[in-house]
Amino acid sequence: MTPRFFRCLILSVFLSLVLARGAELTEFHVRGGLPNVAAKIARGDEVRVAFLGGSITAAAGWRPMTLTTLQRAHPKTKFTEINAAVSGTGSDYGAARLQRDVLRHRPDLLFVEFAVNDGSGSPQVEARIEGIVRQTWATNPLTDICFVYTVSSGMLPDLLAGNYQSTARSMENVAAHYAISSFNFGAEIARRITADTLVMVAPESVQADPEGRDAQRRLIFTRDKTHPTEAGHRVYAARLALALPLFLNAGSAGPHALLAPLSNRNWQRARIVNVAETDYDGQWQSVPPDDIHVTTQSGQNLVPPTWVAMEPGAKIEFRFKGTALGIVGLKGPENGQFRVTIDDLPPETGTLFDSYSTPGRFVLARWFFSQPLADTEHHVRLELLATKIDKASIMAKAGKSITDAKPYAAHGLYLSGFLVVGEPVGTRPPPPERTAPFTALDLPIAPTPPPGYTLAWADEFDGAQLDDARWFHRTDRRYWSTQLPANVAVRDGHLWLECKKEKSGSSDYTAGGVISRRVFRHGYYEARFKVPPTKGWHTSFWLMHHANADPAAHIGSRQEIDICENDSVALNRYGANLHVWQPAHKGHGHRNVRTPDESADFHVWACEFTSEKIIYYFDGRIVNTVDAKLVPDHGDMSIWLTVIAAPLGPTDAVDESRLPVFAVFDYVRYYAKK
Repeated sequence: MTPRFFRCLILSVFLSLVLARGAELTEFHVRGGLPNVAAKIARGDEVRVAFLGGSITAAAGWRPMTLTTLQRAHPKTKFTEINAAVSGTGSDYGAARLQRDVLRHRPDLLFVEFAVNDGSGSPQVEARIEGIVRQTWATNPLTDICFVYTVSSGMLPDLLAGNYQSTARSMENVAAHYAISSFNFGAEIARRITADTLVMVAPESVQADPEGRDAQRRLIFTRDKTHPTEAGHRVYAARLALALPLFLNAGSAGPHALLAPLSNRNWQRARIVNVAETDYDGQWQSVPPDDIHVTTQSGQNLVPPTWVAMEPGAKIEFRFKGTALGIVGLKGPENGQFRVTIDDLPPETGTLFDSYSTPGRFVLARWFFSQPLADTEHHVRLELLATKIDKASIMAKAGKSITDAKPYAAHGLYLSGFLVVGEPVGTRPPPPERTAPFTALDLPIAPTPPPGYTLAWADEFDGAQLDDARWFHRTDRRYWSTQLPANVAVRDGHLWLECKKEKSGSSDYTAGGVISRRVFRHGYYEARFKVPPTKGWHTSFWLMHHANADPAAHIGSRQEIDICENDSVALNRYGANLHVWQPAHKGHGHRNVRTPDESADFHVWACEFTSEKIIYYFDGRIVNTVDAKLVPDHGDMSIWLTVIAAPLGPTDAVDESRLPVFAVFDYVRYYAKK
């Protein structure tokens, strides 16, 4: 017997004890395992890991945590992530975009996650998932695949009864047929609910401790019935981490067999037809890749080339041979109604507008023609209609209101392509897509400060020490660090916030920050700085009320405007956000901004705050806009320049090899209206 056999045997015994702690559900199936990944690890080759799914995978949760698990377990192997998660979409769009978003990047391992977004199991779900498998192995039969099944509140009755959730049952038919490893995250969630150690959902008003638990020490799994909290994602990642060794020790390396299909109507032929391939009239215009409609979608290069038309009557026509047709586009407040006609079938109308189509929020959405199609050649015609959608009524049904009608006045369509199961006929070849990473520096430059402002307050940090008349120190303990005045220094024309390994109370690290004594409200704010160059540090330039600032300040809704939040585990992105804390906490307009390395040189972050809007800037480019009327009562705020050690990003640990490191601020300025 080989050493590998004994390792497998030991792992099997261990995991059978660990994973089946009273759970009635089978948490995972090894089947054919991940033998080709294991072979690459053994050779020391790079392993490219793709994650195909929806918003649960798009979040900074189980996905990067799993990549970290693999890297820690195999430190001599380079693991490269292919993040192909698109919020709000299921396996129908996943199958159509697989070639574009995943397979062209040559993955060695593909995780597939659509159990929640696919709703309920069906032959259609099975056909789409089978299409993903068959496309993958037709392109590269050495790619290993693993299905993962996430869970939402509506799936709990099945899970608590000891059954797989409906979508997972359909996907398991495919997994069993093709000997694909699968892992059901719902099994552990059901077990913990039964043991009363986890609560599926708790509102934001229920406080969580640093471990993500409520007052009864139950882990809070979601706040919205679907999307795991950070603690919930840790449960997902930890459970999968226990099974990965078994998956890697199973099977024999070599090409996966592309067996006879379960269904002849599977979606192996699914693809996207670019608008540029079709016959479109002159009302359609190409949307630049730096347009805010494209850049607000999370994920790197996940928006197909997009076209827009705003006038009724705008038309597109093309032909294809196949069995299904849909469209994908960017939902948003400007969307109207369209009509799709296929051959002589009754036309169908649709819209990408829904109650989530709010200003500044443009995410990919899809629509499908509902009638079945024979596998023959079809003529497709899409046309924008003059019908005005009752957008206020749609929002009202969801308990929302339109306070500013201007963003909703248009009735057009941002179209990112047609989704077909089949092959286009007689179309022109699409132009090549951009392959270089897009960053905020590709956006057009805007004047800063905006016209009409004059400098009213600033600190250029030109003195020998911090100006105590302007600032007081941040002195709290947050996440992994305690903030100390000793870690704040002014020298060489800069403010230096030191990040170091140092025991302080229960913290293993210390950091620093300053908070302005003066308070501000509407105006233009700007700071030039660079972030620490090693992982573990959360650097922020933000605005919020502080109790030690001006006692005459108007607290109002105690809004928090995060102009920059960088987690140094990823030096080429940061978050720009708005939080409203009173009367209840709500987050608005979160945006991840892609940038050059924020530690390599100084960059300028800025924000204009008016009674109408909040506009965020990076190096003079507008990167985000949020409706300021979402804040019920605008209050006075201090300026915060801070750095802390934190697990955000997510970060598994502080990289201590380069400590101490610094967040370095060149200046901070406030401009008021003339």
